[in-house]
Amino acid sequence: MSVRAGGRRRSPSARNPWPQRGIGARCATLLAVVAALLAGCGFDPSHHALPGTGVDGPSYRLNLEFESLLSLPAGAVVRSDGAEVGTLRGIELAPHAAIARIELRADARFPRGTRAELRQTTVLGDIYLALLAPVDGGTELLRDGDTIPLRDTDPGPQLEQILDRMAVFVNGGSLTRMQDAIDQLNSALPDDPAETSELGGRLAADLGTTADHLPDLERMLAAADATTRRLHDMRDEVGFLFSETAKRRLGRVPEFMTAVLNVVIDVNTLTTGLDWTIPRLPHLNVALEQTAGLLREPSADPLVWVGSGSVIPELLSGKVIPFLTDPAIDVRTVRVEGNPEIDAAVLLRLIGAAP
Repeated sequence: MSVRAGGRRRSPSARNPWPQRGIGARCATLLAVVAALLAGCGFDPSHHALPGTGVDGPSYRLNLEFESLLSLPAGAVVRSDGAEVGTLRGIELAPHAAIARIELRADARFPRGTRAELRQTTVLGDIYLALLAPVDGGTELLRDGDTIPLRDTDPGPQLEQILDRMAVFVNGGSLTRMQDAIDQLNSALPDDPAETSELGGRLAADLGTTADHLPDLERMLAAADATTRRLHDMRDEVGFLFSETAKRRLGRVPEFMTAVLNVVIDVNTLTTGLDWTIPRLPHLNVALEQTAGLLREPSADPLVWVGSGSVIPELLSGKVIPFLTDPAIDVRTVRVEGNPEIDAAVLLRLIGAAP
């Protein structure tokens, strides 16, 4: 049987795509299609560089440790000072951090201590990796396979956190408190606009006066700073003033002042009692000058005492002091006037003065 289509005659074999194949060939073809579909389920586009992406030419790789990389898209751009220097090759999870593996151009070199941050060009823009050179400008450069540790990376605020903070600010946070503060300020101001204007004029005048006296304020602040520093340096002495020992000593201050006052009173009494000596002091001075001349005469040797005063130590040590310590009288002779017949020795024995 033949069928005409468009003036042409087709045979039955033309309508059958596998005219010569059997059931076994068809099953093999079906299994190959199923295997291809199953293999496609494990395909991850992020593991394969698309045409026009990646780094052209020589490159090297670095590992960046972050606390979180949830919002970082696959194939994210790596920038430094606004210029694109590399791309993200993949993300791996470690026990202590999420590791971003990046590929950089060979001519984009960074010193050790470089920081890595997650940034956005706009609020809703894609997140990219930013490399920031250290401030101290180290000389040793990062090499292929090196890692920027967790302490030198910053994931930055996430979009969800920003929106949450904005919602709190608008719905019940700072914006509401600002409106309440404005309402309280309006209620505190006078109802009459003229009074408000006068109040504003006085405030402006006070601010102008304050501005004119800024040097005085600076001196006051400098003096307060110097006083604070001095108190800081004297913290041990100041602390002693508030110690228990200082409290006990301060409690004795009234007693000390009372004793000093008594001494002053006694000295005043003594000087009052010696008032009578004041007119006689000139005569006493003359007497001392004359006595000094009698006690000591001029001498060539200042260590040698010449004059009557030189015999005073001998008199004291040889006569006066022995007599005072052991007084005794050595009677050599006794004579009775008017009766020469009385024996003096017998008389002394009678009165017990002689043995």
